[in-house]
Amino acid sequence: MKRSVVIMLVLAVFASNAMATYMLSRGASVIKPLQFVGFVAAGFSRTAQKYVDSTAKFEPLPSDQQTSTVSADVLVGFSPLSRLEVLAVAPVISKAQGSNSAIGLGDASLMARYGLLGGILPVKLTLAAAIMMPTSAQDLVLKLADRTLDIGLGAAAQTAKFGPVVGHARLGYWINGKTNDTTKVGNLFEYLVFPDFVLGKKASVFVTVSGSVKAGDVVSGVRKALTGQHSVGAGFTLNPIGPLWLKPKASVPLAFLSKGGSIPNYTVGLDIWAVVP
Repeated sequence: MKRSVVIMLVLAVFASNAMATYMLSRGASVIKPLQFVGFVAAGFSRTAQKYVDSTAKFEPLPSDQQTSTVSADVLVGFSPLSRLEVLAVAPVISKAQGSNSAIGLGDASLMARYGLLGGILPVKLTLAAAIMMPTSAQDLVLKLADRTLDIGLGAAAQTAKFGPVVGHARLGYWINGKTNDTTKVGNLFEYLVFPDFVLGKKASVFVTVSGSVKAGDVVSGVRKALTGQHSVGAGFTLNPIGPLWLKPKASVPLAFLSKGGSIPNYTVGLDIWAVVP
């Protein structure tokens, strides 16, 4: 178990927004019929500040209340038809808080993506739908997921290249289910917007604005406060060999725009993907 945690930490240190779900991982391009795609989105963050309602500000958390999270969303997909992708998603998560820790599978998902626009048009548009299932363990000291049955809808748009710049926008909306008879998890909206500055055929750099807005959970008929967390980030994409692509990235929270919950001082991540044949 310790070896698995070390491997995941090494991946993350290379520098995924911890707030984002895998709905925002893939862009508007879809693989060709009969191709396979493998994708890993690894990330690391440590909650450092908690929102205090009385001051309407984020304040530092004591060290024993900070939670370190290392995650890796593993996506495996196949295209049975033109413009269509079918993917299975397995999130592997490790958490540590004080003397407590947990590692295991989060809530797994099935997702379908369909390329609606493309070809001769200057904009690509891909729509997505997913179902997230309560597959995470119930008896861990630290919860790895909320164990609800959720429905996700998403869209990814990508412009043609204007000079060296390609524009990207990705959106996701999750209709979250119930944890029990008295608690309904609030729905989640998430977004990611960034320009990609192309550096030849094998590399690019980008700057991102991303975030999420989550409706308050409804507990025994009473809705809790809405939370919104936003961040800016940067990174680069590199094609070192053949079908393999790497995307190291990092982000910092925009505390003055955010409200509710806990935020890290920074988040680092690494996306790795390949398409075959």
